[in-house]
Amino acid sequence: MTESNTDESFPVAMNALLRIHRELLQAPDIAPDDNFFDRGGNSILAFRLIRLVAEELGVRLSARTVFTAASVRELAERMDTSAAVAAPKPAALQSDGRASMAQEWAGLSALGDPDAPALQFHAVYRLRGPLEPALLEGALQAVAEQHATLRTGFETREGTVRQYTVAGARVELLADELSWLPEDERSEEAIRLLDKEVRRTFDRTAPPLFRAHLVRCAADDHYLALVFDHMVADGWSLDVLTADLATAYRALAAGEPPRLTASGSYAEWSALQWESFLDGRGDEVARYWLDQLGSDPTALELRLPGYLPDGGLHDPASLEYNVPAPAVEALDSLCARLRTTPYVVTLAALKALVAQGTGRSRVTLLTSAANRLEPGFQDTVGWFANGVFPTTDVDLSRGFGHLVAAVRETALAATAHGDLPAAYVRAVMWPGSAAGNGGFRKSPGVYFMFNDVWGGSLQLGGTRAEPVFLPETADSPGLHLWMLRHGPNVRFTALYYRSEYPDAVVREFAHDFLAAVQALAAQPDLPVREVLAAGPSSQRQDRHA
Repeated sequence: MTESNTDESFPVAMNALLRIHRELLQAPDIAPDDNFFDRGGNSILAFRLIRLVAEELGVRLSARTVFTAASVRELAERMDTSAAVAAPKPAALQSDGRASMAQEWAGLSALGDPDAPALQFHAVYRLRGPLEPALLEGALQAVAEQHATLRTGFETREGTVRQYTVAGARVELLADELSWLPEDERSEEAIRLLDKEVRRTFDRTAPPLFRAHLVRCAADDHYLALVFDHMVADGWSLDVLTADLATAYRALAAGEPPRLTASGSYAEWSALQWESFLDGRGDEVARYWLDQLGSDPTALELRLPGYLPDGGLHDPASLEYNVPAPAVEALDSLCARLRTTPYVVTLAALKALVAQGTGRSRVTLLTSAANRLEPGFQDTVGWFANGVFPTTDVDLSRGFGHLVAAVRETALAATAHGDLPAAYVRAVMWPGSAAGNGGFRKSPGVYFMFNDVWGGSLQLGGTRAEPVFLPETADSPGLHLWMLRHGPNVRFTALYYRSEYPDAVVREFAHDFLAAVQALAAQPDLPVREVLAAGPSSQRQDRHA
């Protein structure tokens, strides 16, 4: 231990750090050249130190910085460096040309509609088992160095959005320590902290547009949130990133260099996409969708019974269910029999229910295509996914197996014509209309997706990772239905605005949909109308008649 100098001889930041150290370690004689751990610090107190520095000084230190700093003085010097790195525009950057079409749409639309919801996504895990925060931070950095898209920033220039990558951009690993709380309060507080974290927006001019937040509840119990701006990644990318994160963590633990996924350049793919669009692909895709949807742009604006036409857009809400095991078993059985996917079967069931409820014989639902059709870019991290509008003729007099086959055909055709963002396609289809104005906010309608939990196989060393689902609320008009699979379990979520659909309407529709999935999958040869007539929706209509 060294002898303390007078506080007046130190810079303001040093004084603040000394005060935090002295209070945290209950050692009023700590001096600038003292080491945090030599003076009684431990990993729990290190996380508290990180949090206090962030709260009081506005600087977010990494766990590695705290663990490797030899003294308070060195920590203060590194803190100055951390603050400098957080400057709006890092110096070591490389121009990568025009942003992709989806990136440019999002960037320009956000400028024109600053109150639009943040376009970002996250994955949250509970990690049970021994975890080394320093290894995690190193693995995160290795992943960012491997995938240049994560180190990409954006700037608007002459009506276009340009992308650039930053060499050495540091991934932010925030840390919180909750082991001091009573054990039965830790999980709730961890969820609260991470729910706040995933809503914190990014500055798109200051990459990386990716960060992580670790919450320690006990030595063998952590929560981890990975947060992304959609400009740099999509759900498919998350599978690539979590696999590489696990590989890098394992390699660093063994003292070996990580061998991570090699893939094509997203900047190169962006240039190819623009070239294709300007070379006539936009007109080709628009012709296909006009043939499917017709000349009326309101074809996308499906309204279900119970919709409130003049309610505006406020009071966002959500509804979540665990899909009953019998419904999942019937779904899996039919998928095996018909050699198709759960997405196609559940999409067909939804179309059948919509046709029954609205009287439509041709049903358009809104969904997403992964847009990973080119082998050279299948493992590339970036924003590839686009919105599509699969449209199917629904004949309720025929068996459900026939409808599944028809939906499969239209879903495959939609995927083949889903290589351009929906906003650009709509602008070519319906120029000058509200549907074709290219704005940020989605068209009202019914959206549906079914997929496995992205990044659900994360494993860091000896930990066991369990996906955690934070509360969701609607951020776009219409009714958004999502089914997520993790192992044998399927989770159903509905996002909506109460000003458009009352809670009771959504609850009834969700119940009817899950019942329809089970009944139709179990009786695929009977006429769809007959199967639905025995379900709760028809019984309810009979009672109201």
